[in-house]
Amino acid sequence: MKRIIIAGGGIAGTIVANRLARQLSTELEKGEVEIIVINASDRHIYQPGQLLIPFGVTDTGEIIRNEKELLDPKIKLVIKEISKIDVQNHSVITADGTAYNYDNLVIATGSHLQWNEVPGYRAVYSPWDLESAQKLREVLQSFTGGTVVINVAKLPHKCPVAPMEMTLMLDDYLRRRGLREKTEIIYTYPVPGVFGIKTTNDVMIKIFEERGIKVVSPFNVTRVNPEEKTIESQEGEKLKFDLALGVPPHKGAKVIEDSGIGDRRNWVPTDKFTLKMKDHSDVYIIGDTTDLPISKAGSTADFESYVVAGNIVNDIRGNNSTKLFDGSVFCYIATGLDSGTYIRFNYNYPPIPPPPSYVHWWGKLLYNKLYWTVTAKAIV
Repeated sequence: MKRIIIAGGGIAGTIVANRLARQLSTELEKGEVEIIVINASDRHIYQPGQLLIPFGVTDTGEIIRNEKELLDPKIKLVIKEISKIDVQNHSVITADGTAYNYDNLVIATGSHLQWNEVPGYRAVYSPWDLESAQKLREVLQSFTGGTVVINVAKLPHKCPVAPMEMTLMLDDYLRRRGLREKTEIIYTYPVPGVFGIKTTNDVMIKIFEERGIKVVSPFNVTRVNPEEKTIESQEGEKLKFDLALGVPPHKGAKVIEDSGIGDRRNWVPTDKFTLKMKDHSDVYIIGDTTDLPISKAGSTADFESYVVAGNIVNDIRGNNSTKLFDGSVFCYIATGLDSGTYIRFNYNYPPIPPPPSYVHWWGKLLYNKLYWTVTAKAIV
């Protein structure tokens, strides 16, 4: 029997597991193949939905499901912490000491918030953290005006367009409450502009200017002082705030470091076309876990899942053909609470967002709802 292990059960791990189960249904039924997902929790959070919680667009209950219910019944789910990934000996070891050997491994351990890398950063409210997103909803309801600083601590981070979305949704939220004229919004970003891809930055920075949002960049945060309510950068800026929103630094999972298979930020070296781990033909990397210079986004993981699943299926069936990833990414960008745009791009074609429209806003909301029934279950 061939065993496929998916290390991690977030968006990436769940989609690729279900896609494999669909394509290998005959082999699974015959007992020729086994698919195991190993994840520390039985709870599955649709993280992009966290961004909508502070503005009352969605509720916590709408973005959480049971992992077992999302997985194909033929997939075995193991709820355990992974303590080591031993690629030399083709095994995944869990915290209780159990070793799971594999014929093919998919590492989908994701990206994780590093609040403590920046002193005082816990004073910043962040929709990248579910509990913080819930608290921010309460804070915004009682907000009466002042200076709001929005900070991106470090690149890369998951949902690259989300800081811009958060800023523009906040702008709209405050306008609707009659508080925008009483509020200064300052957006800080580690590199020049408001976004790292020039074609998108050129479009979005004009929208920021039209909305009267001040941009301070490059701004690489070094410290947040909760008592003084200031945020400082290595460029020498010191901004005062009444409310601070932001994105904490991200790293790959600790198990990547403990296993000695990542770079200094725990991203795993990945072939940009085959999505195989460098120098390991039986290990694939998917989603936020890769070191690829593309968006760490749910849609990226979805596009990657076709390639990873296809190549594993070819390997198991003895086919010599190889699927290649073209770097595809698709992200909706909320530009308010009833308007949006999007970016669609790959390795060869840069993104150019179309003019904001309510159609794209509703597309974003529909995409979020369809995640549970279509995307996560790899229906298409």
